[in-house]
Amino acid sequence: MFDAARVLASAVVGVLLSFSCSVADDQSAFQTLLNTHSYSIELRGGELRGPGADLILKDAANAQFVALGEEHYNAIIPDITTALFLSLHERYGYNFFMTEQDPVMMETISNGPARGDLARIHALAQSYPMGFTFNSDEELQMLADIGRISAASEDAIWGCDQASGVTHILDELQAELTDPSARSAVDALRLQSAEQEAVRDYSTGHYISDTSTETFTKLRSEVNAAKDSRAAWLIDTIINSNRIFSFYHNGSSNILPGYYENNRFREEHLKDLCLAKYRAAEKTERFPKALMKFGSWHLFEGLSPTRIHTIGDFFSNIARFNGSDFLSIYFVSRPESPEESMKDYGFIWPFISDLDPDELALVDLREFRRYPNRVLVEKAAGDEWKKLYKEDFVRLVYGYDMIFFVGTARSASFETVPPPD
Repeated sequence: MFDAARVLASAVVGVLLSFSCSVADDQSAFQTLLNTHSYSIELRGGELRGPGADLILKDAANAQFVALGEEHYNAIIPDITTALFLSLHERYGYNFFMTEQDPVMMETISNGPARGDLARIHALAQSYPMGFTFNSDEELQMLADIGRISAASEDAIWGCDQASGVTHILDELQAELTDPSARSAVDALRLQSAEQEAVRDYSTGHYISDTSTETFTKLRSEVNAAKDSRAAWLIDTIINSNRIFSFYHNGSSNILPGYYENNRFREEHLKDLCLAKYRAAEKTERFPKALMKFGSWHLFEGLSPTRIHTIGDFFSNIARFNGSDFLSIYFVSRPESPEESMKDYGFIWPFISDLDPDELALVDLREFRRYPNRVLVEKAAGDEWKKLYKEDFVRLVYGYDMIFFVGTARSASFETVPPPD
């Protein structure tokens, strides 16, 4: 089943290890380097243990931010995230969690009765099927646990993504308004959105994505909220989210601005949302410490594979400005059919191809940084693998500090709310 992938992996290893002539066996040299800087790690009893866990916690001692680049809807990553947040909180005073989730909903579950209360969070996910960007059982449990663990007085969880739904935002907006005509305008949109968002099904229509930007800018005019007010921010959140989806639709239709602007505008939106939360947290903590969890391409230092400076790159520089470190970890699992996934896994495959799919492992990428440019650029001219994967391989080695291999891919569960279609 894995023959094709292993043939590719073998070729890749040969390319990677064209070191100096003093190295007699390049493949053995690479394997030695990989073995030396790979560590066992396990999740047991809600705690990360083993040499890999020790390395993470040692290197996090001077970090202001620890960043987890994830595979969305992987069943084990939320549990690992909770375990790591607990350790960082207890050892180093981490109180904040930055995540690729709806900003309004994350405020709701960071404050008041919903904070740390899994039953209330489940109720919100059921009442607002589009209110959570990611709504698996594991993700909701993680959000409840982190809200309970954090000692932050408010906003322990920072939602730094576009909104996928608007009904919950319109409900909060309505509570902010007193003018009858403004409330009427919100009511009209609320009726439309609630009907479409009653079921989490992107295939039958996605209200915030399918509705014209003019509809939401008209709402802003009709509400006429004071600048810098809560109501104005809620409407801006809807409009910015709609623009992100609009750019994506443009890209799928070969219309400019399209995919690049979708990525660029979205990344800036993520930064703005988290920076606002960071500045608020500075009022109670001089240098707020946060665990970050986003899709892996959002946390590369330097340029990501989308050729964008990411939110991870942005906060790595904040940490550096504050005299602290930034530690980044790339989660990856083994797909069921690696030979069918080389488009997405080719650049990372050399590091995980021989790892046991039934075990967790940590690979320290920082030890490879003295090699990839020379090996790949100078020694691999004309190689097919270099043509396909060299650029992203180098970007990975310099863009992340560690790989956290979580074994065979395991899909999240959706007992509380149906999965997205």
